[in-house]
Amino acid sequence: MKIVLKSVFGALGAIIFLNGALICLVSNFNIGNILTLCLGAFIILTAVLFERFSHWLRIIFVAIISVAILFSCFLIIYGKTDNTTYKEDAVVVLGAAIHGKTPSRTLKHRLDVAVKYHQKNPDALIVVSGGQGLQEDISEAEAMKTYLIEKGVNPLVIIKEDKATSTYENFIYSKNILDTRLELDYTACFITNEYHILRASLCAKRAGITATHSHSNTTLSYLIPGVLRECLAVVKYIVLKK
Repeated sequence: MKIVLKSVFGALGAIIFLNGALICLVSNFNIGNILTLCLGAFIILTAVLFERFSHWLRIIFVAIISVAILFSCFLIIYGKTDNTTYKEDAVVVLGAAIHGKTPSRTLKHRLDVAVKYHQKNPDALIVVSGGQGLQEDISEAEAMKTYLIEKGVNPLVIIKEDKATSTYENFIYSKNILDTRLELDYTACFITNEYHILRASLCAKRAGITATHSHSNTTLSYLIPGVLRECLAVVKYIVLKK
C-alpha cells in the first residue's frame, strides 16, 4: 500500500509541477501559477520521503490531499450548474488577465459566453469589469469591450468598469453603474469561470446584486492553477469576508 501511494503521489506531483512550469512560461505571473509549482514540488518531496513518515503523518497527508481534491471538484461541479434565464436586465462579465492589450484565453472564453448571451438577449446591458494589472498595457475592461465589438456585440449596450481589482469590487463598482442606468428592481447575470462561480455568487450577494450566473469552461492546462488559487480565495473570503 505504501508503495502504491508513493507512486500515485509521485506521479500526481510530477503532473502538477510540469503543468505549473508550462503555464508560467506562457501566461502572466500570478499566485495560482506559483502555487501550482510549489504544490507539485511539495507532493514530489512527500512521495520521496513517504516511507519515512509515521503512520499518523501519512494519514494526515492523505486526508489533506483528499479534502483538497474533493473541494476542487465541488467548485467545478457547482460552477457548471447555470441558472441564467436570458431575461436579465444586465450582464456583468468578470475580468481576467490580458497579455499587453489582448485578452487571455481564459478571458476570451468568458467573453465568448457573453457574446452568446447577447445573441439571445440583445437588449441587456453588458458591464465589462476589470482594472489594469501588472503586465497589462490597458485595463481589462478596455480589452474586453474591444473584443466584444469585434465579435459583433452592439457597442451601445457595453459599459466599461475599469477600476475593480477584486471580485467583490467587480460587483460593487458594476452595481454603482447599473443603479444609475436601470430600475431599482433590475436583475443581472454574471459570467466567469466555473471554479469561480461560488465565490462570485457570494460576492454578488454581499454587494447587493440579485444575480444569476453562467459559466465559461476552463482549458484543462489552466484548470489546476485556477482551482488552487480559488480554493485559497474561498478560504480567505470566508475568514475575512473579502
